[in-house]
Amino acid sequence: ARDGGAFCVDASFAMPPKKPAPPPVPPPEEEAVEEEDVAPVPRTVADILTEFYDAQPNDPDAASESLASALEIDTPTTDLRNGSRVDFLVNTLVFSRDAGFSLAQSVYLHAVATALLETAADAKMPLEKAEQRFQHALVSRVTSLPSEGHFTVDDIKVVSHHFASGFFTHWNLFKHAFRNEQKVEQHFVVKYLETPFAFGKLVDAYTEESWEAKKIRDAEAAEAERVRLEEAAKLAAEETERVRKEEAETQRLAKETQDARRRPKTLDEAVEHAVREKLKLERTALEAEYGAREEQLLLKIAALEAQMK
Repeated sequence: ARDGGAFCVDASFAMPPKKPAPPPVPPPEEEAVEEEDVAPVPRTVADILTEFYDAQPNDPDAASESLASALEIDTPTTDLRNGSRVDFLVNTLVFSRDAGFSLAQSVYLHAVATALLETAADAKMPLEKAEQRFQHALVSRVTSLPSEGHFTVDDIKVVSHHFASGFFTHWNLFKHAFRNEQKVEQHFVVKYLETPFAFGKLVDAYTEESWEAKKIRDAEAAEAERVRLEEAAKLAAEETERVRKEEAETQRLAKETQDARRRPKTLDEAVEHAVREKLKLERTALEAEYGAREEQLLLKIAALEAQMK
């Protein structure tokens, strides 16, 4: 377009129209990462002993039970062998603490005590070889200067005395306990506890008049029960006597019937019956007579033997 000799360009024709901006690209979604199960970190012997030393002064029994559980020693209270094992290990740890040894030294003495119990359980292990292994275990940890987990010569003397008096002195006892099956006897006792009865409420108590009336009612009820029991006993006695008489009558009739069947029916039977009865009486009389004679003869023989002496 022309305006006063000037050439103007419409801006709308000078540049092409702008393209609409593309939509924003969404950020990529992060893939969900599955959390892996973290394996529990196994407890070290040092951790177990530290826990034992912390709990032992306050509750020795609970500390020993916790130590047995941590060391996977089952039923130490009912299994005699496992109970001896726990007692021996606990005594070793208490000795180590009282002797002033460090945690690292206690860990090593715990390992030595465990190895000694294994030698006691080995059927092919003699006492001399067990002592050699024990000495080698201590000598390998001797140092001239104090260091972590090692022992001085004086420490070795103290440790040697402890195990010599507590283990090797009783070698046969440990050997028998850990090499032979032990019988376990369990006894169960049922105890009954009589708890006191609860007192009634004061509002439920008897007045003096009602209490006296209650005593009269109780006495009348007791007397009625006594009379009832006496009548029942009387009836039972009468019934017993009636049954006894009936049984006696039945036996009498049965005897009469049996006697009637045994009576001879002819003269020959009567004679035979009389002869049998006579012979029976004669036999009885002869047996009694000969018995008396035999007794008299024995007395005479005894008297003659006494005179001959």
